[in-house]
Amino acid sequence: MKKNSGIFFLLTIVVISWACSKEKVYYPAASTNNINDEALHNAVMKASSEGGILSLIVFRNNDIIAEEYFGDNTPTTYHPVKSVTKTVTGILFGIAKDKGLITNLDATVDDYLSEYLRPEDTLIAKVTIRQLLTMTGGFDWFELGIWDQYNEWAQANDHLTYALQVPIIDTPGSVFAYTTPGCQILSAIFTVATGEKLEDFAWDHLFQELGMIGERPWGEDIHDFNYGGVTLNLTAKDMLAIGRMLLNNGNYYGKQVVSSEWISESTTTAISFEEYYFSTGYSYLLWTGEKEGVYYYFANGYGGQFIFVYPSLNLIIVAQSELNNPYRPSGTQWYNTICLIMEDIFDCVE
Repeated sequence: MKKNSGIFFLLTIVVISWACSKEKVYYPAASTNNINDEALHNAVMKASSEGGILSLIVFRNNDIIAEEYFGDNTPTTYHPVKSVTKTVTGILFGIAKDKGLITNLDATVDDYLSEYLRPEDTLIAKVTIRQLLTMTGGFDWFELGIWDQYNEWAQANDHLTYALQVPIIDTPGSVFAYTTPGCQILSAIFTVATGEKLEDFAWDHLFQELGMIGERPWGEDIHDFNYGGVTLNLTAKDMLAIGRMLLNNGNYYGKQVVSSEWISESTTTAISFEEYYFSTGYSYLLWTGEKEGVYYYFANGYGGQFIFVYPSLNLIIVAQSELNNPYRPSGTQWYNTICLIMEDIFDCVE
């Protein structure tokens, strides 16, 4: 009996030692999708320890590799996604074009909004939908990191009228200038063209198609036009659904939500620039870029709201970050979050 007990004890020690020697698995789907599990775990721990990030999802090859929520955030928490709103607006223009409600991206502001223009508004009258979608309207505007102009527009009583009266200093179509008020012009054009606000159209033709259940708050101006560039609220899972639809050429679980032609056109760089390390171009309300030969595009929101899509890697990374958080200014939080995505998480992918 003693002898058998000794053998059992030795076997137990061997099994325990073998189990302990095995590398801990943090994300079971990581290795099968060629993602370094330990490196991804370290990236998630970095996000958690630094604070500020609320949601983080890594998706590859139809698998959710990692889905993490911090603080009080949950899979059903609505969060203001700031300028990710712009990308949704761009998608809605694609759906409206597919349906024949908007037929010509080279139609002008005057074609749709003449009643809102003054006689002296001759330059903005000639700006096209395409130029507004690509942020090449020629506006005398700068809001990336310097918020004086944006804040003045945000505090205005009439956001559309203010947008239509922003000075134009460059030939439309020639120079990139990130201009949120231009998206308010797009919103007004959309409603005049389709007869529906962005929010209502999105509910019927985008949100429900992506499986979103319940209201998605979206602010509007005094003309009842939704804000084309900001104020939409989404969950992290909503953002993932949008990313999946983009990655799958407009298709979501067998439904062609928007045409593959629109996805191809709207995710291909329309105007290039060299000013920003995180992006080298812009398309239809989407940023574009390339790292280590890998092309990507992304929705980009103030304070650290992102949907990154790497088509050749079948990879999507979603992040939501706290606005005005106690850890650091929103601009720094944005920078920390985009670096986590573009460096820590991207480098996990093999």
